[in-house]
Amino acid sequence: MVEVKVLSGARSIGGNFIRIEDRDRALIFDQGLRFDIMERFYRGFIAPKGLRELREIGAAPRAEWYEGANAIYISHMHLDHLGLLSNIPSRTDVYLPSISIYEVLEEKWRDSPTWISLIPRKYYVEIEELSPLETDENNVMPLPVSHSAYPAYALLYFGSDENVLYTGDFRVEGFLKGEEFIKVHGGISMLEYLSENRDIRVDRLIIEGTNLGSTRAPISPAEEKAMLRRIFGAHTLIVATIHPLDLEYALFLSELASQAGRNMYLASEGAAKLMETAADLQAEPKVVADYVKTPSHFESVSLTDLKEDSILIASYHEIIDLLRDLRDAGALSEGSTTVLSEPEPRVEEAQEYEAIMNWFNNLGTQAYLMRASGHYYPHDLKTIMSTIKPKNVSIIHTRASRVSSI
Repeated sequence: MVEVKVLSGARSIGGNFIRIEDRDRALIFDQGLRFDIMERFYRGFIAPKGLRELREIGAAPRAEWYEGANAIYISHMHLDHLGLLSNIPSRTDVYLPSISIYEVLEEKWRDSPTWISLIPRKYYVEIEELSPLETDENNVMPLPVSHSAYPAYALLYFGSDENVLYTGDFRVEGFLKGEEFIKVHGGISMLEYLSENRDIRVDRLIIEGTNLGSTRAPISPAEEKAMLRRIFGAHTLIVATIHPLDLEYALFLSELASQAGRNMYLASEGAAKLMETAADLQAEPKVVADYVKTPSHFESVSLTDLKEDSILIASYHEIIDLLRDLRDAGALSEGSTTVLSEPEPRVEEAQEYEAIMNWFNNLGTQAYLMRASGHYYPHDLKTIMSTIKPKNVSIIHTRASRVSSI
């Protein structure tokens, strides 16, 4: 008999920990950090002392939650889902969306002087890579979804007496369509797959609800594309932030640079490594040497080599340093602007948000704040439910008070 336990994440955005027990099998879907708890206890000079403390305050999963687990599946590599792999207390197979992308990130994490160094796996953790639309030895099938992290999956478990679908984080409409989505993600999307395979029943749906109860405007990727085209047509140098896992948005910016006949520069290690994974970029970027110091197959230039009418991609954490360097180099003209693709939700990684806004004002740069959410909007629920047709539903990953089940 299948038993599903939501041990964390039911009333918080992030920190998901789903344990599925079925006869002699126990599986874990996600084991994320609780950033809402992290924010309450750690700021400025106050930092975590280690794993034990993070478990005690509830920011990291408890050790006993892992007991007897055959495998851990990670839907995507945002830290509120990936969590701290060093927190896994015993030998376990961990299935990741991408080993190559994880290893790039792991190298950076290990060298961090902060709690970030707790993320990488311990020696006894074996990692495997998820294969889209293939049922594995644990009866789990990863279904590709669009999200602001690449790659991202929903996880469908075929149980002894019921099937369980855990969506992870996803949006109904992404930046990629049709064959372009299949080429990047390795298969059709979760909703398209379930629509085409009506014989697959979903007895229990565990779905994220990040935007439920939120006042966030429902901006679609198509609408964001249209807005950015208007903005880019009115300014010379465009400085845009990007999350180091948001490949769909990176591909769109490359498309936009190509269509506008603009040069594209990368002033972010993460963005450079992300775009190196993509084939057939519409605009071949160049990397800014002071910000991308590891070898790259893209041509390297200095800040003083930047040409006008360009798109400059930065990380959220480095954009202020970059803008100050541009100012000092005399390259931050009155025609420059910034497009901040805000972290979502802000509690996950945006503790410096107010300071960033103050710097934009201090530097005299026009800033546009926008993001097509990586999560579906409330009005999408009708489409989702009519496609999946679940018997039972639990909505997690939300702060809304009245949506635990529908």
